[in-house]
Amino acid sequence: MLCAALFVAGCGGENKVGVVSGTITDIEGEPVANAEVFAANSVNSQTRSLHNGTYYLTNVPDRFTIIRARAVINGVEYTGQNVAQVFENEQSKNVNIMIAPVNRQGTIEGFVRDAFGSGIEGARVFAGGALSSAFALTDRRGFYRIAGLPAGYEYPIVASAPDFENDKRTAQVVAGQTTVISFTLNRSVNRPVQTPLNLSATAWTMPRVLTATRSPRERDAYNAIRALFDEKPRPRRPVASRATGDYWIEVDLSWEYQEQTSLLGYGIYRGRTIEELNRNAIAFLRDPLADFFADLDPALQPNVSYFYEMVALNTDYLNDLPGTVSGRSNRVSARPFAPIALTRPFPNEIVDGLILQWTPVPNADYYLVLIYDRFPDYNVAPYYPADLSNPGAAKVFAPATSLVYTGPALVSGRTYYAVVMAFTNDRNTRAISQIVPFQVR
Repeated sequence: MLCAALFVAGCGGENKVGVVSGTITDIEGEPVANAEVFAANSVNSQTRSLHNGTYYLTNVPDRFTIIRARAVINGVEYTGQNVAQVFENEQSKNVNIMIAPVNRQGTIEGFVRDAFGSGIEGARVFAGGALSSAFALTDRRGFYRIAGLPAGYEYPIVASAPDFENDKRTAQVVAGQTTVISFTLNRSVNRPVQTPLNLSATAWTMPRVLTATRSPRERDAYNAIRALFDEKPRPRRPVASRATGDYWIEVDLSWEYQEQTSLLGYGIYRGRTIEELNRNAIAFLRDPLADFFADLDPALQPNVSYFYEMVALNTDYLNDLPGTVSGRSNRVSARPFAPIALTRPFPNEIVDGLILQWTPVPNADYYLVLIYDRFPDYNVAPYYPADLSNPGAAKVFAPATSLVYTGPALVSGRTYYAVVMAFTNDRNTRAISQIVPFQVR
């Protein structure tokens, strides 16, 4: 069995608390900074989301708890919620919340029953979203209700319970209305689940400035730069907490989604050695719709190799029966970079001729210099290089750590923004510097 703390529901007392972490986004998966996040019916459990939408909520009661989020964006109130299964002194990850304007939300509700028409208590009903799934638990009647879903979208809905096969439907959510979707689950027969396919890992090392700012503008700038290099663009994922140094590290895992009626979820393994990898389960994704996981453990360190594998678990897994766990996925590795920092130009420096210099990054194969003529954003392309697929002199091969700018003319008196990134040749390891504004004399 994987670590029991990750898989078995707890029945803690009133004074037992845990931690919940996740990301606040809109329906498009864009992170929402500075949102209020709080546990329902707990005055001691509240926080705010960081620049990239992530939050870290402490003092959450040890039970199934509703986590709510609220933000005011351009004078409009946005809200949303999700359910967290909380264990004493443990961290519940991936509790992601989509928020939407209050007047543009709808509800899905219904019953989960067995083949004889009896309600199934404790079943989970998942509504797939931009990041991961919102879910609700059924009561003793088998009734569930998922409120606060952004309207105007069609959601994949899956009902799942141990000892039963999954049932999947789709549901259209309409603002101000309740969509009724009910499920009938058949008893499971310990049906094997397929081994996860095509696991891949991408490591990012980011500057500390991101942990300190709640500016949506700053947040969007870094996410927009990252999006330029994501072959499969993904929204930002949950964060545990941040390292105390001048950087933080994220390892993104993705795999091929396979629809399986007997899929309970996934187990994620990580280790610095093969021995540690074989025994160290770091997370349980109790989400049959998942195809992505971000490891933001504050223990992750630069220049250390980490191995990852994962397994799929079927709906009989909690019965500890043979054959309930798939084979291991392909093994992937990640070796995060040390942080990179621009040392020239200085912030807000007025330059006569632009020379860029940066700190070396061990194991980097090359660097890429980006110059923006406006503050970076999703709708702002780099001024230099004009073609990222053919960057020319903007691509600087290690061990060189400087560039004399020879690109398009820079306008006197105008503010520009410089960023440098480090890559391995396969682009699976990346680091991004701080954004440095400068002017041309």
